[in-house]
Amino acid sequence: MLLQRCTTLISLRAFRPPLGAGGLPAAARSLSSDVDPEAGLAALLAAAEAEARQLAAAGAPGSGSAEQQWAAGEVPADQQRLLQAGVVGVPNAGKSTLVNALVGTKVSAVSPKTNTTEQLRLGAFTSGVAQVVLYDTPGVVGKEHYKNPAHQRRVRGAWSAAGDCDLLLFLVDAARELQRADPRIARLLADSASRQRLGMPQDWQPPPAVLVLNKVDAVPRPDRKQLLPLAERFQQLRQFDDVFFISAKKGTGLPELKEYLLQRATPGEWTLDADQATDRSEEEQALEVVREKLFLRLYKELPYTCQLRLGSCLPLADGSMRLEIDVLVPHEGAKHIVIGSAGAGIAFIRDQAQADLQHMWGRPVDLLLRVGVAKK
Repeated sequence: MLLQRCTTLISLRAFRPPLGAGGLPAAARSLSSDVDPEAGLAALLAAAEAEARQLAAAGAPGSGSAEQQWAAGEVPADQQRLLQAGVVGVPNAGKSTLVNALVGTKVSAVSPKTNTTEQLRLGAFTSGVAQVVLYDTPGVVGKEHYKNPAHQRRVRGAWSAAGDCDLLLFLVDAARELQRADPRIARLLADSASRQRLGMPQDWQPPPAVLVLNKVDAVPRPDRKQLLPLAERFQQLRQFDDVFFISAKKGTGLPELKEYLLQRATPGEWTLDADQATDRSEEEQALEVVREKLFLRLYKELPYTCQLRLGSCLPLADGSMRLEIDVLVPHEGAKHIVIGSAGAGIAFIRDQAQADLQHMWGRPVDLLLRVGVAKK
């Protein structure tokens, strides 16, 4: 199994080389060059075995007896371990996609449009005695990119929440970065360690950070040798405890990242029950899913102007759920666009949202969407 995993990682150039004080080790560097694959595999196997021995010696979650004694939902509070990780980055780095993939269900809306995530979202996954809570933040940008005061408050609030976490996951779109460097990323890395820039208390210390280079599947194979130098460049801007090369959309590298986060959990009472993936109610989840479909279907600024209002969310006797949600738009012209020709637009949004909710909840869902003009 380990041999198969390492072979796959080498072929994809999507792996996690441990970072030392001086940057990436020689064994990891060799994987980005045209060296003998057998030698690269041997180096990765040796590194994996050494890390496994270290974890076993430290008694980390997954290697001790506590996990053998209790099922996840029965772990006593004094035996529980917790890691709170803030997922930050510039817009469209793939933060929500990553959180949804790690948690295993939809926590945040995902679309190609910037700032789809309007406010902080919480997702969690639990394995054995350890729970990892992920805070999906709005795309963090500089003050010159704020659209309005509300956007500014959301961004600053995201930093406040992330600054209180045990760990920061800095997500970078590697494919986009190799094509054209984004100056906002360097600014964010500097901001992340600055108490003054973040407006944090006097005694605040920046949490440790992990660099996550996302969308490696979109990097042409000949260009993947540039991923390690890219990681080293960011390492010079801010000290990272580790680096991962992943594709949140396709799942590449996520098992390794997930295990790493579980291993970093420290003694602490869980935030959610073991079977919970988010702290959001079914009503809130429904609104988030409908909002995602609006962003995917509508163009330009229109989805940003739509307001959602829950009319009802009722479980029925047959075990299904009936939902009524109002989609409020700024004017009649927008109403016609959202509804579409002969109602095709809103029907498409309804069908897509309804299918997602049925998959998430594991039961039939009857979703009714009503489009109206918001009262001024």
